[in-house]
Amino acid sequence: MDITQGSMNGLFRSFRIVYDDALQAAKPLWPSLAQDTPSGTMEQVFDWLDSIGSMEELIGEVATERAKLLDFAIRNKEWQKTVKVREASILADQYGAYKPAFSALGDVAAYHPDELLSKLLVNGFNAGALDYTGTPFFGVNKALDPAGKYKITNKSTAPLSINAFVAARTAIKSFKNSKGRAMGLGRKLQLVVSPKNETLGRQILQADFIAQTAQNVAKTENVGAAAVSNVNKGTAELIVWPQLAIDGEDMWFLIETGFAIKPFAVQFLLKPRLVAVTNPGDSYVLLNHEFLYQAYGVYNAGYLFPQLCYGSTGAD
Repeated sequence: MDITQGSMNGLFRSFRIVYDDALQAAKPLWPSLAQDTPSGTMEQVFDWLDSIGSMEELIGEVATERAKLLDFAIRNKEWQKTVKVREASILADQYGAYKPAFSALGDVAAYHPDELLSKLLVNGFNAGALDYTGTPFFGVNKALDPAGKYKITNKSTAPLSINAFVAARTAIKSFKNSKGRAMGLGRKLQLVVSPKNETLGRQILQADFIAQTAQNVAKTENVGAAAVSNVNKGTAELIVWPQLAIDGEDMWFLIETGFAIKPFAVQFLLKPRLVAVTNPGDSYVLLNHEFLYQAYGVYNAGYLFPQLCYGSTGAD
């Protein structure tokens, strides 16, 4: 191929089609767990999180409350992944060999928010993982109001088991808002596990029957076993998250996704798009004899509503 501005523009359109096709074909997990939030600035402020409550009877003047615990914000970051195409490869009509690289580039861009969200889950137990309450996202006796009157515990260290799942489900269904009112959760629960816990997760949520053992009075030995109906079947949807295998293979999470908002936000100032240096006279091209194609976006993920998520380190 002769290298002209026109031919390079055509090649860019060809690469962009491959990139866009992969981007659209991807099925990332994050849209079911996080709020897709448009962002008009580099830092998005969420100062309304502690005002979510119940309808109140109107008596006299409307009472407005602005007692937020933290001026909470999520700051966007710039992200990029760049592919270099040699000038000699274009001259030799070998540019078609790069198309799989652009397909992979679109796939990476689509699934990157999944990576950000998995890090939020894994790091949510750390001291620096603060949500709008000013405390770590997963915690014990987290205060939801400035006076500390209403609290929740959405953290555990128990390994995944039937009993641990029941405890998590009971906790979420019992959570209150910052005004002390029941939130009516348990509408649509998703159990998020690593590949290590996939089989156990399927047993808890999908098996028709489970084994139950009986012990003697002293509880020193099993004296019988039977298969009983699995009352937990269908009470949550199982999600196996491969990213958890890296940093949190023992961790598991129960997440409410049927509420009006989600427990996390993925906010976009600019969704990943393909940009390029395609001018044959560009100084970079003249010095390096290669063209640059880059997936570039401005976005980030962050914590929103801790009442909608229960997490366990599984380390106990």
